[in-house]
Amino acid sequence: MSTRARNAASAPARRQPAPARTRPVEEPRPRRRARSQPAPRTRTRTRTRAQSVSRWLWLPGLAVMLGGIVFLNAATLRLSTRSSVTMQRSSEAQSEIVNLNQALQQEDAQVRTAATRALNMKQENPQQIGFLRAQNPTP
Repeated sequence: MSTRARNAASAPARRQPAPARTRPVEEPRPRRRARSQPAPRTRTRTRTRAQSVSRWLWLPGLAVMLGGIVFLNAATLRLSTRSSVTMQRSSEAQSEIVNLNQALQQEDAQVRTAATRALNMKQENPQQIGFLRAQNPTP
């Protein structure tokens, strides 16, 4: 016996390839029914009262939420407007105070110059002013 024959005899039998799988034959689809016959309902859905109420509750809830957002934005805008008006009034008051101080200083200067001319008064430098000291009386 040849070596090939021995190898062939000792080798396990090789499997034959399996035939390709085929899809099962499908049944043909039914044709459409005539329009005169309504399609039968295969699935009926029953809703509970809570489901039907909750179905329509989200819309008013959304409207309330958006209304709240608009209200908060309007309140913020109103607050910022009031604060800007307050700041404007404060700056106007500060400028009025500055103008009044300038007017007071001008009036004060006019009074001093009039007193100097009319009464022959002279304003001294505070550094030059000194106090008199009385002598101690002798007993």
